[in-house]
Amino acid sequence: MKDRTTFIQKSIYRGTLIVYIMATIAGWFGISPANTKIKFDKLSVEQEITGWGTSSCWWGQIAGASENAEEITKLLFSEEGLGLNVFRYNVGAGERENPNSRLDKKSWRSSESFLVYNEETDEYEYDWNQDAAARKILELALSYGCVDTVVLFANSPHYSMTVSGQASGGFTDSQSNLRKDCYDDFVDYFLDITEHFIEMGVPVKYISPINEPQWAWGGSWVGQEGCHYEIPEVIELAKMFAAEIKERDLDVKLSMAESGQVGDHAMDCADLLMAEDDVAEVMGTYAYHSYWTNDVHLKKAFGDYLQKQYPLMEVEMSEWCELPCEHTIDSIEAGLIMARTISEDMALTGCNSWSSWVGVNEGGEYADSMIGANFDCSEYEISKRYYAMGHYSKFIPVGSHMVDFDLSVADVKSEKAWWKQWIGDKEYNVYLTTNNMNVSCYKTPDGDYVAVIVNEGGDKKIKFNMLGYDMSVYTTDSEKNLELTYEGKGHNKLAVGEKSITTVVFSK
Repeated sequence: MKDRTTFIQKSIYRGTLIVYIMATIAGWFGISPANTKIKFDKLSVEQEITGWGTSSCWWGQIAGASENAEEITKLLFSEEGLGLNVFRYNVGAGERENPNSRLDKKSWRSSESFLVYNEETDEYEYDWNQDAAARKILELALSYGCVDTVVLFANSPHYSMTVSGQASGGFTDSQSNLRKDCYDDFVDYFLDITEHFIEMGVPVKYISPINEPQWAWGGSWVGQEGCHYEIPEVIELAKMFAAEIKERDLDVKLSMAESGQVGDHAMDCADLLMAEDDVAEVMGTYAYHSYWTNDVHLKKAFGDYLQKQYPLMEVEMSEWCELPCEHTIDSIEAGLIMARTISEDMALTGCNSWSSWVGVNEGGEYADSMIGANFDCSEYEISKRYYAMGHYSKFIPVGSHMVDFDLSVADVKSEKAWWKQWIGDKEYNVYLTTNNMNVSCYKTPDGDYVAVIVNEGGDKKIKFNMLGYDMSVYTTDSEKNLELTYEGKGHNKLAVGEKSITTVVFSK
């Protein structure tokens, strides 16, 4: 009966959301596109913001060995830079040491592991000197004083524990690649590493042993470390990790299940994980990824569902980059897409923290990261995405809250798609919505109010209900990068240029 009730609730959320969105959009029409009103509701306090972050996956092991290690890390994790407080450290699965690896061992996507094979003893043993360059990036980040949360995550178990002998996935698509006789080994291995990091003074708050379990990983495509799990396997492992965390009396929490996108898999994992009392007890955050999800209706349904079912659960958007990456790192479109995604995730899914996939990546002008670099990180370039993140991380500190607001804007278009979708046993029309004005609002611990305005359309005039406050305005567009464009006595009108990101800080 509980399963049926949950299914009905999911269907209701999805089914009614389109009506809600369309009614809201209809209310916006008739207002001049050039004029927008943003009215803060100062009495409405929503989710607390616990952080902004990124992962050091792949780039840490390269940048940490380069002459630019300190410069790059400062850009991301210091007050002079983005001030990110969440550091996601990749617990590598050892494809660089795997004698049978299908990955290029020199590539960024092939990682070292702390578990190495000893030919003399014919056993796998820990070598804590491994992954030295990536550890250097972590140490530098911690030294700058902003990082208070480290998440240890794994794309795959160690290659020696897999069915294929590969940490890059199975030999066939969607093959569950963790050997059944290695479940205990994987739990011990991951928690041994966790204990070591804690003993070294690293503020590990969360561990995330499973990453994007629903993707096929392996088969004919081998591009990085990854492991497929069926949902019952995710739950089984979560129970084992929960039991061992308690047995070892570790002061860490689980962060799961890192579903690759918003949708059924993410909802089902939440329901099944939280249904296990032992797992729920050690669940620190429920993490999801925002890849491939441009559907605001689905994000809203997902957020409403989690809030309704699990109002006390902390939610983390732990990975996102532009996929497919169609914009160059220096284009304002790259920054606008990232800024819009952050705003939608915070406002619609209700997440408490937001982390980009990687801080640095190679790939030339189409690098999908906040900083693009060449192969050895001897050269790097700051992306517009970097400044997009800064519009949030530099002005909305930990302990801030989202606040509700009224928004009137007409720069929204919606049309019925030619296809339909099934939700449960009912068929619904699909609406494609283009919202050229995206806003999210926050209150900081110091009592400041912050509005982040993502304008993907033409020039606009904004009106606020914030007379009596001082006002600082920061702008990123095709020419400006987080530039202070106004500072002084507050007023209730602001001109916002086309294709721009604007952060407005109201302070007493």
